[in-house]
Amino acid sequence: MKFKKIFKYCSAFIIAAFIYLFVSQNGVSSAVPDVVMKLQINSPVMEVNGEKREVDPGRTTAPLVINGRTMVPVRTVTETFGGTAEWNEKEGTVTLQLDGDTVKLTPGSTEAGCNGKKHTLDAAPAVIEGRTMLPIRFIAESFNFGVAWDSAESSVYIIHDTLTEDEYNALTAVLPPYSGNPYTVVNENKPYFKNYEIIKPSFEYYSKLDSLKRCNVCQASASEDLMPSEKRGNISSVKPTGWVNVKYDNISGGYLYNRCHLLGYQLTGENANVRNLITGTRHLNVDGMLPFENKVAEYIKTTKNHVMYRVTPVFVKSNLVADGVLMEAYSVEDNGEGITFCVYCYNVQPGIIIDYGSGRSRAA
Repeated sequence: MKFKKIFKYCSAFIIAAFIYLFVSQNGVSSAVPDVVMKLQINSPVMEVNGEKREVDPGRTTAPLVINGRTMVPVRTVTETFGGTAEWNEKEGTVTLQLDGDTVKLTPGSTEAGCNGKKHTLDAAPAVIEGRTMLPIRFIAESFNFGVAWDSAESSVYIIHDTLTEDEYNALTAVLPPYSGNPYTVVNENKPYFKNYEIIKPSFEYYSKLDSLKRCNVCQASASEDLMPSEKRGNISSVKPTGWVNVKYDNISGGYLYNRCHLLGYQLTGENANVRNLITGTRHLNVDGMLPFENKVAEYIKTTKNHVMYRVTPVFVKSNLVADGVLMEAYSVEDNGEGITFCVYCYNVQPGIIIDYGSGRSRAA
C-alpha cells in the first residue's frame, strides 16, 4: 500500500511531527517489504511488484510441479521478501530466517523445524540442479504469505502487505475528526491498489499480529468460491486487544463492543481467526463497515466476478483499540466499474467515551 496522493497534501512539518510521535511506539511496521511476487511454472522469469526479473540470475531455475505440488526455489522467495537462506554443508540442512521466524529444512525429508517446533511437510524439499526447491504452501504458512494460483497461466502469486510507518503517518495526518457520519471518503473514493496488486485468482491474506498483538492489513481477491456455505461459528474464544466490554442501555444489542471481522465472514468464511478480529464498536460494525461489506457480497453474487478487497485497522501510538479502519474495494473483471470505494470508518459509539489505550469506556 502506498498513499502517495495523501503525501502531497501533508507538509514536511506534519510528517516529521507524526514520525517523531509514533515511529517508536506504533508496532505497525514489519521487517518484510510489501511484495507481490508472480512465478510461472517452468519459466525462469518472474515478476516482483510488476517488474520482470530472472528467478535465478544466470541460471535456468524455474518453479516446478512435482507429484501435484508446486515447488519454488526457496532462496529466491526468501531473499525477495527480505529474509536469508543458509546452507549447512556439514548437516545437509537449509535454514531460512524472515521477520523473526526461523525454518530449518533437510532436502529429501518431510520433517522440518519452525521456530523450534516440529512440522511435517506434505512434500519433501528437493535439490534440483543445485537449487533447493520447497512446496509453496509450506513457505506461505511458515512466513504468513498470501498465495493465489492462476490455473489459466500456470502461475502462482505470493503476497505480503502491511501498513508501514510512513503510510500510517500520512493517513492519520489527513483524516478529519468524527462528525456524526460513520465513515468518510478517502483519496476521492479511489482505492490505493497498484496495478500489480490487482489479482484475479481468489486468495485471502491476514497479516501477522504486531508486537502488541494487534491486527494489521487483511486483504482478499474475494469471490464466490471463498464465501461460506455454513452459518458463522462461535468466535467468543477470541479476545482482541482492548476487549473490555460493557453493556449500555442506549446501545442496540446492549454491549459496546463487537468482535469485528476485518474481512467479513460473508466474504471469506473466517470464524475465530485472531488475525482478522478487532475490538470494534457496534456503530463501527453495523453502521460503518457492514454496508460496504454487503455491497461487495451482493456484487460478487450477482456478477460472479472478483473484488480486490483490503481492510486496514488504524491504531494510534500503542493504543489497544483501533481509531478506525480503512476499507478499499475494486472489482477486477470490469476494472472497477461495478465496485470501487475507499473509505475510513470510525471506531466510535455515540454517547460513549472510549479510552483507546486500554479499551475502557464510560457514558458521556
